[in-house]
Amino acid sequence: MEIDKNSLVPIYEQVMDYIKKKIEKGEWKKGDKISTEKDLMELFDVSRGTIKKAISLLVEEKVLTQKQGKGTFVIDENISFPLAEGLISFSESMKSQGIDFETELINLEKKKADEKIAEQLKINIGDDYLFIERTRTVHDEVVMFIQNNINIQLAPNIDTADYAHESLFNIVEKYSEHKVAYSETSFAAVPSTKTISELLHIEENSPLLYQEQLVHLEDDSIIELGRVWLKSNKFYVGSILQRL
Repeated sequence: MEIDKNSLVPIYEQVMDYIKKKIEKGEWKKGDKISTEKDLMELFDVSRGTIKKAISLLVEEKVLTQKQGKGTFVIDENISFPLAEGLISFSESMKSQGIDFETELINLEKKKADEKIAEQLKINIGDDYLFIERTRTVHDEVVMFIQNNINIQLAPNIDTADYAHESLFNIVEKYSEHKVAYSETSFAAVPSTKTISELLHIEENSPLLYQEQLVHLEDDSIIELGRVWLKSNKFYVGSILQRL
């Protein structure tokens, strides 16, 4: 494709049209890496600033996404949760992928620990803990349901935080005054219950990806037991494994 530098259409818009047409024709599919800025500069004989502007606008339009050190990619509807990038929350993971989302706080209350919760959080039976329920929405679709069980003995006043807009790990570190260190995490495929199906707007017994994790602070104490149910057609878990 040649750029018409005499056209009334700005050059960066012509570059944007070229990229969009490549995607529409299937030459660049969802998740594919597109040509580098240098290659596009040489192809169109234009400045780096022009290419950067075109790509930046397409990122804003949610057509492309940029990954630091890796390049520019066509937006993929599936949301990756990369295990190899260390311990990050789902909100931090989605933000790093340039995915806009909204969090709805459904329930926040103090509860008395039963035997199972007490054992998992390493607190006494009958101690208070904070129970939170939330959903996350991406592109007007509810994609996950989250339950958090927080050891409030380690984080006084943590029940006053803004769980609809702040990252859980940031909240935990702020109120506990300790860094989140590591988690014990497991994944499983599970059928959706009636309650979760209603929250996620899916059929009962639909397949879900279930995550459960115990989050430890730097002093090895357990601050949170988290449970997350994710639409299996929207999430995948990725990892990089090195041969020993």
